[in-house]
Amino acid sequence: MPVNRWLLNLMFALLLLIYPAGPAAGEVKVYPETIRVGILQDVPSVTFDLSGMYRLVDENSGKVIADNAGESSWTAEAGRAGIVLMRNGSLYGEYVGPVIAEEKKVRFGIETGDGSLVQHDNLLGFAVSSGSEVDLRFLGKDTGTIYYVDGSGEVNRLAASESTGLVSINKNNQQKPYRGSLEIRRIGSLITAINELPIEEYLYGVVPAEMPVMFPIEALKAQAVTARSYIISQLGSYASYGFDVLDNQSNNIYGGFNQENPVSTRAVEETRGLVLVYRGQPVAAFYHASSGGFTDNSEDVWTNALGYIKAKPDPADANDKYYHWSVTYSASQLAQMVNSQLKTYWPDMNSYSSVTDLQEIESTAGGRVKKLLILGMDTNGSPQQVMVFNAERVRTILSLKSAMFTLSKTDDPDGNLSSVTITGNGWGHGLGMSQWGAAGLAGQGYSFQDILQYYYTGVDLVTYYGK
Repeated sequence: MPVNRWLLNLMFALLLLIYPAGPAAGEVKVYPETIRVGILQDVPSVTFDLSGMYRLVDENSGKVIADNAGESSWTAEAGRAGIVLMRNGSLYGEYVGPVIAEEKKVRFGIETGDGSLVQHDNLLGFAVSSGSEVDLRFLGKDTGTIYYVDGSGEVNRLAASESTGLVSINKNNQQKPYRGSLEIRRIGSLITAINELPIEEYLYGVVPAEMPVMFPIEALKAQAVTARSYIISQLGSYASYGFDVLDNQSNNIYGGFNQENPVSTRAVEETRGLVLVYRGQPVAAFYHASSGGFTDNSEDVWTNALGYIKAKPDPADANDKYYHWSVTYSASQLAQMVNSQLKTYWPDMNSYSSVTDLQEIESTAGGRVKKLLILGMDTNGSPQQVMVFNAERVRTILSLKSAMFTLSKTDDPDGNLSSVTITGNGWGHGLGMSQWGAAGLAGQGYSFQDILQYYYTGVDLVTYYGK
């Protein structure tokens, strides 16, 4: 359903009066520009391929293990005293570790038309010529064999992979390529694999994994800023494990090199270094697929109040994909599901032998159920009732797309609960930016800055590190 632009303009104006933005965008403290992503944790071994100019280094001693480690398949496993490496199936050696696979950067001097020399370490997109205008070859994946002269006068072969070195890690029986470096750590008798790379290149593999690339470019830019802001606020979350974040929904979904798309990469580049801050600190800019028409206060969905996450109407979120969903559970299915989910929070509680009723006790400002009473009988035949607090826990326990729902109950001829049909709107926790709402606003002509100021209250858009 199209959203009336006049109505949206009015809503923007009213919300900015109620929740004014902070001072104008500026500079904040400079933080690290790289991120460490946990790809595999506590596995017996890691198999990885190196494409490009890589070397392996034992971080403990600083010793170069293999100076030309590229174009090889490696396996790392825990040994008696360190990390055992196999190269192309043959034993290579054992090292204290951690073992780092790092790309050897090559700096190229490109002579411009006026005779000046410009330095580059990535030649992707450049072209070379033998002197004839017809013999022009662009450097890319089909470069073939080209030679260059380095600073010492030596002639070297240039491979396309030297423009973008890749580490391919075997995960879930699939080879997944990643930019940047790879660190192999031995923790006890198991191995952890960590991908370290620039935050911007990390985002190349995050934005298209989190938002459809066919969405408007301003929505993708908003997604890039929210993902960047969120992940920067999470740096060091898993420091005790040797990395910053995971590659899954616990943080951002990170698809690596194969997930990248030129459109989403453009969105990252055109917002390079921009983050949302609240009172001078990068915010955990939560986002979700669809709000169902209203976002919510953080304290109603989870537990902690966040000044920049407030309930707001979200008419631009209207879509055919995540609105008007429903699911029906029989009484036996409901008991089985509730028992399984409740025990993740309260492992020692008695199980329900039957669920006799569900009651919506309280809702959030955005219309999500934040208190749910579950009545029934326990396995000892005694009456049991459990009150579930906060909307996200309600959603989880009932295995729903959203906590924005209504209940329709059916009884059997004896008056006992037979089934429950749950009808709702939206998908996700409903906090911060709705991705479908962002697409709707972008389709109405709003910029990514407008979108971010709408969904996040009192924030500033600042440069996190130099562009």
